[in-house]
Amino acid sequence: MSKICFLILAHKNENQLMRLINHLKKDFDIYMHIDKRSRLYIKTFDNVRVYKKIKTYHGDVSLVKAALFLIEKSYKNNYDRYIFISGQDIPLKTNRDIINFFDINKDKEFISYENIKNNDGIYNEMSFRLNTYNFGKLYRLFLHKNIRKFLSDLPIFKRSTPENIYYGSQWWNLTNNAVKYILDYADKNPKFLKRFNYTWGSDEFFFQSILLNSQFKDNCINDNLRYIIWDGGAPFNLKMKDYDGINNYTGGGIFARKFDENIDNDIIDKLYGDLENK
Repeated sequence: MSKICFLILAHKNENQLMRLINHLKKDFDIYMHIDKRSRLYIKTFDNVRVYKKIKTYHGDVSLVKAALFLIEKSYKNNYDRYIFISGQDIPLKTNRDIINFFDINKDKEFISYENIKNNDGIYNEMSFRLNTYNFGKLYRLFLHKNIRKFLSDLPIFKRSTPENIYYGSQWWNLTNNAVKYILDYADKNPKFLKRFNYTWGSDEFFFQSILLNSQFKDNCINDNLRYIIWDGGAPFNLKMKDYDGINNYTGGGIFARKFDENIDNDIIDKLYGDLENK
C-alpha cells in the first residue's frame, strides 16, 4: 500500500475545510498551510499538521514558497506520494480508490503542463506574465496592461523570457523522487525562485519548469486529475446545477474544484454523501 500525504493550502471556510480534513485524515497524513493574513484558526491534531507562516497572495510567488514549505515539512517523513490541493477541493473518489489509483501508477507524475513555445499566442501571453512586473492587485487594477508593459520594458526593469519554461495548474500529484528533485533544485538554484518575484502566476510556472526540464519528463502525465469548469482565467464555483456534469465526468478526475460553502453548501453535502455511500 502506498504511503500518501496531502498538502493543502487554505485561507477560509472553516466548516468546509474541517469536512475535507476529517474525510482525508482517516487514511492519509495532512500538512496544511493557512494564509498568515487569514482569521481561520485550526490547531494541529492527530495526523494533521497545521502551519501559518507565510502571507499568501493570489498569483504571487508567495504561493510557491508556501508549497515548498509544505514539501519540506512532509518530505521528512518520506511518503510515496504527495498530493497538493486547495482547501476548496472535494475528492470525487473514495480514499481507497485514491490509494489504489496511485498504487497502480507508482512512478507517474500527474501534473498539467504546456511548453510556452507551443504557439505564438501562448508565448506572447506568458512572456507578458513573466516579464511584466506585478506589484499586487491594486497595481494591476489601476494601471492598464499597456502601461505596465511600458514600465517593465524600461532598461532599469527589463526582463527577458527564460528558456524552456512550462506552465500549468498549480495543483499536482507527485512521487517522492520528484519532490526530492524539486527541493534539491530549489536549494541549488536559488536564483530560479527569485526570478519569479513580481511575476503574475508564479505558481503556474515553477514546478512545471523544473520537472519538464529533468529526467522526470518522460514520467509526467499531462493531467492534474481535477474536474474544473473555467470561468475566464479562474475556476468557477461549482453549484448543484453542476452536479450531473461532475457525476458523469469520464475523465481522470479524482478531485473537483472549487467549492464555497457560502455560495452553495448543498453540492458539498451531496458529494460527501456520495462518497459515504460508495
